Amino acid sequence: MRIISGQYKGRKLQAGQDLSIRPTTDRVKEFIFNVLQDFQQDKVIADIFSGSGNLGFEALSRGAKHVTFVEKNISSVNVLKKNIFTFSLDHSQYSIVHKTAEDFAKENHSEIELYFLDPPFIYPKLQDLIDSITNSANFLIGNLMVLEHEVSNPIEKESEYYTILKQKKMSRSLISFIEKRTQK
Repeated sequence: MRIISGQYKGRKLQAGQDLSIRPTTDRVKEFIFNVLQDFQQDKVIADIFSGSGNLGFEALSRGAKHVTFVEKNISSVNVLKKNIFTFSLDHSQYSIVHKTAEDFAKENHSEIELYFLDPPFIYPKLQDLIDSITNSANFLIGNLMVLEHEVSNPIEKESEYYTILKQKKMSRSLISFIEKRTQK
């Protein structure tokens, strides 16, 4: 894994030994950030299911203000800490939250403007998690969620809480860009 653009372009990220963790490929990452263009500039971001921090580091490299890395697996948190040390990030640029995505979603995170969710491909609680975040008072109009999920684990195209702005199939993955539904 490497950073594909920005301040850290070309720098490599360490990955964990857990073969069940599926890092976002460069192709998918490039698609995501091409769609976002400069949206991540000066934004506060949550990288949920962060693993080694691949999406969060790419966002920081492209001008994000702060990334909260959310990861429940302690071995992934340790790899993430090594990557933070290697990249010499300042403490103001990141925070690490060692807990489940569901527990994180229940807390107050009104400062977050962009959410990356890259759950394991087999993740039966995905729709509940998306609904929890998008229905929260913290997910504001103008915020975005970028979700990479398994094609065989689809999400509702639209709900009472959100609308999918764009969706693209890439191999086994669906990349979904989600915004809060405005009141009718």
